[in-house]
Amino acid sequence: MKTLLLSFFLVVISLCANAQKSIRIYNRGVEFASQGNYEKALINFTRAIAEDRLLTEAWFNRALAKSKVRDYNGAVEDYTIAISLQPGFSLAYNNRGADKNELNDHAGAIDDYSQAVRLNPGYARAYYNRGVAQFHLAKYELALADFSKAIELDKNFADAWFNRALVKIQLEDYKSALSDLDTLLAFMPGYVRAYQKRDELKKIIDK
Repeated sequence: MKTLLLSFFLVVISLCANAQKSIRIYNRGVEFASQGNYEKALINFTRAIAEDRLLTEAWFNRALAKSKVRDYNGAVEDYTIAISLQPGFSLAYNNRGADKNELNDHAGAIDDYSQAVRLNPGYARAYYNRGVAQFHLAKYELALADFSKAIELDKNFADAWFNRALVKIQLEDYKSALSDLDTLLAFMPGYVRAYQKRDELKKIIDK
């Protein structure tokens, strides 16, 4: 069961000369990140921060690059600074939660995801990610509610359909789990894991 992160994004260069320099360096980091060269991306994001410590996007994207190289503690620290600079940054709360989840701080992750959805009630990924954290803590009813909300917000959220089925299996609601897998495979027939899980479920139901 996986959490979901966001992609890197560019910043438009402003008219201020100092800002132009930091943003040019920052955008170069985004280019490296988009190529999968996270080491060079980190170097450029760090240089951009040295030029302008108030450049929230640089902290955010350096955190994301650190996540990509599995420096989850470093990522949490950078997201925390991004949030301090922009308290309403729901994306940063979501991603910080994802890194806390990787560090097995599932309760801390849930707090961050809850803040993300408070700031952005339509944030399907944050509901999904909170469901993952709830699942890890065996809070299946809460996980079910979060996956259901993610599906309500995004009917084609394949991972939410699959993981809701897994929760229903834990709750021994096998027929409803099978229905979720059927729905998932109807709109995404390439979701391989769903076929295996559906076959397992059919055997349980047919006993």
